[in-house]
Amino acid sequence: MSDPVSMSAPAMDAEPSPAPLRLAAPANPNRAQFVMLQTLVTVVLSYQVLFSGDPLLTMESKQTLTLGLLLALGSVMLMPARVMGARWFVGALVSVDTAMTTAIIYWSSDAFTDLYLIYFLIILIAAVTPSLNHHIVLSVLLCMAYGAIQYLVEWQAGVFTESRLLRIPVLLIMAIFYGVAVDTVRKERRKKAGLLETITTLEQAQAVLRESRERYRSLVDNVQDLLCELDQDGRYLYVSQNYAAVLGYEPDGLLGRNAFELVHPDDLAATTAIFSSPDGQGQTVFRYRHQNGEWRWMESTGKAYTTAEGESRGVVISRDITDRKVGEADRESHIILLQHALDNIKTLRGLLPICSHCKKIRDDQGQWHTVETYVKDRTDADFSHGICPDCLNKHYSQF
Repeated sequence: MSDPVSMSAPAMDAEPSPAPLRLAAPANPNRAQFVMLQTLVTVVLSYQVLFSGDPLLTMESKQTLTLGLLLALGSVMLMPARVMGARWFVGALVSVDTAMTTAIIYWSSDAFTDLYLIYFLIILIAAVTPSLNHHIVLSVLLCMAYGAIQYLVEWQAGVFTESRLLRIPVLLIMAIFYGVAVDTVRKERRKKAGLLETITTLEQAQAVLRESRERYRSLVDNVQDLLCELDQDGRYLYVSQNYAAVLGYEPDGLLGRNAFELVHPDDLAATTAIFSSPDGQGQTVFRYRHQNGEWRWMESTGKAYTTAEGESRGVVISRDITDRKVGEADRESHIILLQHALDNIKTLRGLLPICSHCKKIRDDQGQWHTVETYVKDRTDADFSHGICPDCLNKHYSQF
């Protein structure tokens, strides 16, 4: 690690919970495509109104109707994007154009059963064909067949009228218009279905991730070990809940605080050196100040890595070993005492000269001592005096 604590692990509280996913509005239909189709419809219908034979309308009415068609085209061209992107727009446009086409066919004195039948078939083909290409091919074949029939009828009658021959381009334009409109609706539905499927998958993944995070949090907060995350300057980014029980600090109160300012001054240099090791990980034992002011012995292991944003982070797992250290100190003290006792016992081993009369013991300097003095000087033993039953009977039998 290049700095006191450039160790890291994924942050648990730093990340906000994922926001609920919302379905985005479908993309707007192609404005240029609809303007072009509406232009073709307007041109063909205007031509039908102005130049068809035996009309039911006066010239003023035809001009007014043509002006209305042009205004309808202008409204499509100037339609706001949010309106054109609304779900009802395509259906409304198809309904308006269908009504206008039907009315113009009637007002132009061209309302024959065969024309309405072909018109209905074109709408039906647009509804049932799986793609725009299929619709266009079938509609063109239908219009070609209908046009051939109309041509034969006109040829047999020996009279060619514009109104009959004008039916074919009108039907072709309307076929393309209906095909594009239906295809646009289908594409939007497929996009929406795909988006819904994607959102469902993401929501499931978020649920799994949320469950995993909650399980991980539960494990972290309920183990005895302390877990914290530090930034590259050693400041707390995350503190597990059991800091309060072990060290007396509330986790929120430690966030942003430098972890090393609570390390015992005598252990600070060694601790920072361990956590600054080049291999990015380290383990050490040090004293850490409890909230009540006492020093607790901690055993910590840390590891570093770099986040996706290039920031150095560190995770440290610590354990309170104060009781173990106290036990070790007590054990060392007892070992020293026992060793001292053994050393004293060893001084009494060997051949000791003792007076057969007064029972004094001669030391290695040639001096004679009472048994009490000799043993007391060489051990921690002390003496009290009494009288044994044999001596009592021998010397104090009268009692």
